[in-house]
Order: sequence, then C-alpha cells, then structure tokens
Amino acid sequence: MRRGVLLGLVLVVGLALAHVTAASAAAEQLLVCNFFSDTVSRFDLATGQYLGTLQTGVGLDGPLAARLGPDGLLYVASEGSHSIQRYDPGSGAYIDDFVASGSGGLLQPTGMTWGPDGHLYVPSFGLHSVLKYDGQTGAPLGEFVAPFSGQLSGPDNGTTFGPDGHLWVPSYNSNRICRYDGQSGAFLNSFAVGRPRVMEFRDGVVYVTSESLDAVRRFNATTFASQGFFVASGAGGLDTPVGMVFAPDGVLYVTSATNDNILKYDGQTGAFLGEFAAAGVSGDGPVFLTVIPEPGTMALLVIAAAAWRRR
Repeated sequence: MRRGVLLGLVLVVGLALAHVTAASAAAEQLLVCNFFSDTVSRFDLATGQYLGTLQTGVGLDGPLAARLGPDGLLYVASEGSHSIQRYDPGSGAYIDDFVASGSGGLLQPTGMTWGPDGHLYVPSFGLHSVLKYDGQTGAPLGEFVAPFSGQLSGPDNGTTFGPDGHLWVPSYNSNRICRYDGQSGAFLNSFAVGRPRVMEFRDGVVYVTSESLDAVRRFNATTFASQGFFVASGAGGLDTPVGMVFAPDGVLYVTSATNDNILKYDGQTGAFLGEFAAAGVSGDGPVFLTVIPEPGTMALLVIAAAAWRRR
C-alpha cells in the first residue's frame, strides 16, 4: 500500500515539475501584502497586469507577509487579528485560520517561516519573541526565541531560516539582524542594520531592505561584513522599502511603501529598471512580496502535498 502511494506521489510530483518547466514566465504571479488596505493583491509577473486580490471580508487585518507553505497553500500573517490565515493560491479563496487569533499567546504576528523540522515559526512583534506551532495542525508548541533575547525588539516580517539552518530575525526597534540556533532558539549573534525588514539570500550574501536608509543593503552571510548598498538610497524614488523578492525573471522587486508603488531593479547590479506597479494600483502600504507559480502548477503541487501527508 505504501509503495503504491509512493509511486503515485512520484508520478504527481513528476508531472508537477514537468509543468513547472513548461510553464511560461507569463503565468507566474507576484503577490503583494498591502498593510493599510488589508488586502493581498495579485499581478501577472510578466505583464504587470493587476489580477485582483485574495478573498476579502474574512478578517484579514494588516497583512505583513505571505508565503507558500509545504502543503502548497498560501499562509498570510494578519497582524491586527493576531492570526495566521490560509488561502488557496490558485483561486485566492480563504480556507481557514491555521493559527487562531491569540493562539499560544500570539500578539501581532509579522511573518512566518518553516523550520527544518517542518514546524511553523512566527515572530510576535507585541511579545518581542518567536513562537512555534505544529506544522500540520497549527497547535501551539511554545516559545522558540525568548522575549528580548539578544537585543530582539520588534521581530519583523523578514524572519526566515537561512541557508545555514539558523533563524534570522530582523529586529526593527533595535536596528539589528539577530541569529538564533535553528535547533534550540538560543541567541548566536547579531549585526547592525537601520530599521531592517525583509531578507533575501543569494550566493553567500544576505540582502536586507533598510527602511531608515531607503535602500537595500548587502552583507556577507557568514562574516556579516558589509558589502555596501545593492540598491542606492532613494534610487528610482524608493521611499520606505519593506518587501522585496528576487524573481525568476532576474529582476529584484521592491515595495516603496510611502509611495504605494512597486519598483524594479536589475538583479545583478541593483540598477533601477522602472516601475512595476504605479502608486495605488496594488493598495495602500505594500510591505511584502512573494512569487507563486501559475494556478495549474499550484494545483498539481497541492495534490502532491496532500498525497505526501497521507502516506
């Protein structure tokens, strides 16, 4: 029985990967969390066409991050409702509150990330800590990073596990990036960045949006030595950069939250390439970006994830 399920899973995953390979860049979508509009908007990545939003009227309040989960569903941190919501990435329909409001003491969640153990880790801005939840059920599993550990104050939406297996947390109030042991949550070290928000890792370098500098900084991901500015302060009109993503098209997309627009930069040089979404098209206060495959690919990946969970 298990062998049959495994073979079926391999077939489904193979089909999904084949579909991903064949899919055109035009099918990929850029999702934008709009904090003040309480929406997550969708754009065709290749054309910039606005495709609408995830389902509204379901309690989403101050979305600060959206990430695809291991189950193929879209998870959204809703800071104002103190919860983590799930949506169907294909249709945009609301599914449930995976982490219920205030579960485990959750207060003002700013983001979410999955650890090597498959569990969900959620930075709590109001508690100045990181909480842990069961990756399958959303049940609270306790505190992973203690309040104010290693100067942590205001853990923000870029919280993620790095390629080193440790948890990297932007500490907004203390102007630092803090690292914690990926197994124990113990504080390891930190380095200074002015009002850090979102991080991206590439080729041994960590890129950080610096809200106070209106720029994208870069650092050696091992030594934390500064490598200067990747996107210069205010380049292309950048004002209050928060969200960013290196997309498959080789472009770095960055939210300019004060101007309510999304800007494009060369993924190799950081040079300004133009505007992706004009002011107000996405919504008010864009703060997070993520790229998802086109809906057909997502459907196959969700089926594969479901088969894996039932194995």
